[in-house]
Amino acid sequence: MVFQQYALFPWMTVLENVAFGLKLRGIAKKERHEIAQKYIDMVGLQSFEDAFPKALSGGMRQRVSIARVLANDPDVILLDEPFAALDAMTRQVLQEQLIRIYEQSGKTIVFITHSIDEALLLSTRVIVLGSKPGKVVQDIPNDLPHPRNASVQLSPRFNELKAQIWDTVQHEVQKSLEARA
Repeated sequence: MVFQQYALFPWMTVLENVAFGLKLRGIAKKERHEIAQKYIDMVGLQSFEDAFPKALSGGMRQRVSIARVLANDPDVILLDEPFAALDAMTRQVLQEQLIRIYEQSGKTIVFITHSIDEALLLSTRVIVLGSKPGKVVQDIPNDLPHPRNASVQLSPRFNELKAQIWDTVQHEVQKSLEARA
């Protein structure tokens, strides 16, 4: 299942948006609303069930999208730059919430980002792709301690991992520039 940024139906409430996939699968209204409510609560949007997307902030819309994906119980969740358009504070809050959601749900999440800091904060493993699409150039187990929050970014280990990844990224960018010349 792919998570799309803000891919909410504007004519549906938060509850209806989260329950939409369940409705398509033929789940009875009462059960789908119970399931949807569970995930609305998990993402911290209780009391917004009757709100429409236009009344929500960008971060809240992102959380509705995450709740909708979780409600459909996929084995793997793909998040492709889900926080890229958000301000720094909202991004940090949602990163920490995503860590909590991951810990509660136990789902496998493939998170695509261009931010080394974000990758280290959220991942159990960082895979760096090369300048040629699909080529893995580095696969790093992330051994930063749990639970993770913004303070982990101040640790010496975080900086070691960040430097290691940054060196690889710089090398790949240089190779790409040389190939174009």
